[in-house]
Amino acid sequence: MKRLKLIALQLIGLAFVGCMFTSCLNDDDDNGNSFTYLSKTEQLQAYSAIAGTHAGRIYWYDAQTGMSQAKLDSADVTLNVANDSTVYIYNFPTKPLADTIKTEYSALKTALQQQPNTTLTIYTRYFRLNPIYFQADPYNITYNLTYGGATHKVEVAFFTGMPNYMFGVYDSSAKSLQIVIGEGAVWVDRKANETNPTNHLYTSRSFLYKSL
Repeated sequence: MKRLKLIALQLIGLAFVGCMFTSCLNDDDDNGNSFTYLSKTEQLQAYSAIAGTHAGRIYWYDAQTGMSQAKLDSADVTLNVANDSTVYIYNFPTKPLADTIKTEYSALKTALQQQPNTTLTIYTRYFRLNPIYFQADPYNITYNLTYGGATHKVEVAFFTGMPNYMFGVYDSSAKSLQIVIGEGAVWVDRKANETNPTNHLYTSRSFLYKSL
């Protein structure tokens, strides 16, 4: 499944998290743009430290106003670190995924806003043990939506790949888990071989997961 790649992403309203993560990355990097994944044994060690279910909240900013007036919103979710390469976020809110769809696609926006909350699947790969840091690449969320007299395959795509700000950190002393992810596109009826599908968003949206 095709997912978005990003060279550099400015996190809207979550820059403080990105700066904290970037600082830690640069401590280990030779040039700030490369890093080394943990060995398989270390990957399993990191996973075992955070395995299982975590109650938490997803936070995001209202992207329809300037940052000086931006409103922080949130929703309760449950996160499951299922294995050393997969994290699930249950009850992920669908409405904010649709809120930044361009006004000319109002029928699409309304149809997506009406969908129930969903499960977001994230591919993970660990690159630091103390504290634990890991790459977090969400898979596309796919909906079959009927609007405008037809049924459409609608994909919500997220930024993926390193070096980016799409990753998580676990503080073992505080038992605190955080993950930053970014919605980057909404595609409609994308063809399998299409390399530059129309992005129906007018801006990207960043999300922060924090365990309770």
